[in-house]
Amino acid sequence: MDARRNGWALVGRDAELESVAAALASGSCGGLVLVGAAGVGKTRLAREALRRWADAGGDHEWVVGTRSAASIPFGAVSHLLPPGPQPRGTGALVAAVAARFEALTGNGRLVVGVDDAHLLDEASAALLHQLVVRGAAALVATVRGGEPTCDAVMALWKDAGERLHVHPLPDEAIDRIVAEVLGPVDPISLRLLRRLAGGNPLLLRELLADALETGALARCEGLWCWRGAVPGGARVGELVAARLRALDPAARAALEIVACGEPLALSLVERLAGVDAIETAERSEMAVVERSGARTALRLAHPLYGEVLRAGLPVGRARAIWRGLSEALTAGPMRRRDDVLLAGVWELQSGTVWRPDVLLAAARQAVGRFDLELADRLARGARSAGGGAAADWLLAEILQFRGRGREAAQVLPAAPEADSGQAVTRALILYWGLGQVENAEKALDVTGSAESEATRSWIVLFDGRCHEALAVAQTVLLDPAASDQAVIWAAMGGGLAAGLLGRAERATAIAARGRMVADAHADRYPWGQAQVGYGLCLARYATGRLRGAAEVAEHGYRTAVAKDARPMAGFWAAFRGVVAKARGRVADAQAALREAIVLMEDGDTYQISRVHLGELAGACALAGDQAGARDCMARVDAAQAPSNRLFDAWVELNRAWVEAAGGSLSAAAGTALRAADLARDTEQPTIEAMCRYDAARLGAAATVRERLAVLAEQVEGGFVALLAAAATALSTRDAMALDRSATVFAERGYLLLAAEVSAAAGHAHRHAGRRGSARHSFERSATLAGQCQGAYTPLLDLDGVGTVLTRREREVAVLATTLPSREIAVRLGLSVRTVNNYLGRAYQKLGIASRAELQDVFEPRSS
Repeated sequence: MDARRNGWALVGRDAELESVAAALASGSCGGLVLVGAAGVGKTRLAREALRRWADAGGDHEWVVGTRSAASIPFGAVSHLLPPGPQPRGTGALVAAVAARFEALTGNGRLVVGVDDAHLLDEASAALLHQLVVRGAAALVATVRGGEPTCDAVMALWKDAGERLHVHPLPDEAIDRIVAEVLGPVDPISLRLLRRLAGGNPLLLRELLADALETGALARCEGLWCWRGAVPGGARVGELVAARLRALDPAARAALEIVACGEPLALSLVERLAGVDAIETAERSEMAVVERSGARTALRLAHPLYGEVLRAGLPVGRARAIWRGLSEALTAGPMRRRDDVLLAGVWELQSGTVWRPDVLLAAARQAVGRFDLELADRLARGARSAGGGAAADWLLAEILQFRGRGREAAQVLPAAPEADSGQAVTRALILYWGLGQVENAEKALDVTGSAESEATRSWIVLFDGRCHEALAVAQTVLLDPAASDQAVIWAAMGGGLAAGLLGRAERATAIAARGRMVADAHADRYPWGQAQVGYGLCLARYATGRLRGAAEVAEHGYRTAVAKDARPMAGFWAAFRGVVAKARGRVADAQAALREAIVLMEDGDTYQISRVHLGELAGACALAGDQAGARDCMARVDAAQAPSNRLFDAWVELNRAWVEAAGGSLSAAAGTALRAADLARDTEQPTIEAMCRYDAARLGAAATVRERLAVLAEQVEGGFVALLAAAATALSTRDAMALDRSATVFAERGYLLLAAEVSAAAGHAHRHAGRRGSARHSFERSATLAGQCQGAYTPLLDLDGVGTVLTRREREVAVLATTLPSREIAVRLGLSVRTVNNYLGRAYQKLGIASRAELQDVFEPRSS
């Protein structure tokens, strides 16, 4: 991967290009001057504008201002001068150059591109100025903002026409560039790249090159992920070093202080560096003063300035700065929200921890900011400095949050718990870290607090006791003395339990109760809204409310990404993947599930990544990627967790689809039935129904219909009844019932299930001699399947043609029995030529030559 390759796409500059084109086309303007910061893309913009001018038949020349040529009269424009001895006097020379331009263009208009016009020598600037004034040429010039210029260049700017400020690229443009250069990037890493690039494509280019060389950017699960520190040297450093060298020592010292703690209160920097040094740093445009309410802060003008400055600091100097910052901050009352976190971080980085209590408080704040790695370092620093049992408890809790339960158990104090918080921590570690269910519940018996009981609802839920989980959660929710934290936790466990039991309305009510508390105390419980949302999202999924589940997942995902909360975003990405897979959008499902695995690499609190791997295996299987599906399932089996019996059925159901992708349909149906039994054992009637219906999809419809009918009577909401009706229709080949099921599946968002039963309905109609109805059902099946990103199942190939044709060939061929190529192209988002190519290959493979014969293949006439 070469992040320095030439020819990056020019994106995000449509408006600027239109402005340049309009100015040049008007004829009344001398051109444009593009003004902007170094690296923002002025040169690329000017070259693209001239390329478009040339493509439209115009002529142009290119001039480059350089510092080395600035001392030579006419050095920059020597290639524009006529050959031989030059006329004496500026007027005669201008006339000669104008005549040469006229000869080149045949009385047309010539445009001169001038790069870095602020570096032109005075003679070159004067010549270009006169050419513009006389109308012999128009200019498209670039000028670096803030650079000193001579009078001749100033005159050139004044009379060249319009000024256009080239601003940093918007986030959308940066995203497009990164996607074209690298490919998929996880959303948290992408936000970091946006922030570091600051809209500057040159900085982005060099940053990517450095990050790839140092390994800061690495691939995982097909995604590029940022790991480790931001590169501060090499190419990126070269872009900043020249500006740093121009600073006096005092100003640079001030910038180093800001780099170690930005943004910093202006008063604090004044005490440490002095007013004069700050003023010089401001004038250099490397530091910016910002005012927010009553606070005035100082920050660096670009994020990468700080990375470069910190990378170049000697260890002793850096530690001295951090020590000074921490001492200065803690000398006051520390009233602001971030003061304790900053004081703890600076003290830790100073290399000498003398107030472990400050580091512990900072670690708790870091947990609330979703930075578990920083929280871990702060807690360890406090522990090493004599933080005592409090540091042990907090570090154990943080390690459990990071999914490192066994390590957490080793840190856990042996002394009995002093409060409910410690009881909860011990229980979580015993269950999710060590898989000790009974000991975890005994740990919660110590205090009997609402927080302990809310935690119990989680543990018994994940242990597959949904009825008990709901009962315990409801007890907490009905307790008027229950704390806000207890209500939030009980809402997550109780809401999910209710959903798995098929009590959709109860799940909604529980979530509403929890969300009200979580919203009111979002600052105090930063994970609260997400935790309540997790329960509601999965409850909606379990009860067949797919669109509602998607809404919750999308909102949660966007919120978590905006907070840079990696593990939280990982959970939501997984839910997005599960919902996409249920819809049949298998490519979207794979992308989201891979993202989830990456984002939760260091935050798998509930040991659930194996479930995500299982879902990814199922999505790969549905997409026809047998090798990928087998690999994922092997990883599932290698990552057996000691807890989470609740999700064993989910994993086994995906194993069934992996077997089906390999052609073992009988084995797959058997595995789906075993998954259903696991779901029944763990009190999940909704998931049991899904497993049994998948067994029907795999050929065991007659086997499951009776049990599905029983479940339909037990579970409210109608979704299980829909599964039962569809399974019965598959078993009896009831075409009308299959058509009705297809309609309801599609209305609920289950596109793949709808496509399957539509195909089955088509075959049932055909066997009954209803050719018109068969065509309609086959057409609807093909259209629905076309929205499923290549998903393919046995029910979509009842005629066996799929063994000969590719999925896309079969899809086109089915539609071609009733539709012309142009309409097929519109439906599938293809060109007519591509449709005909697919159709031609289908003819060749099937040994036919016309659409009439194709109709016989898919709808043979009844005898």
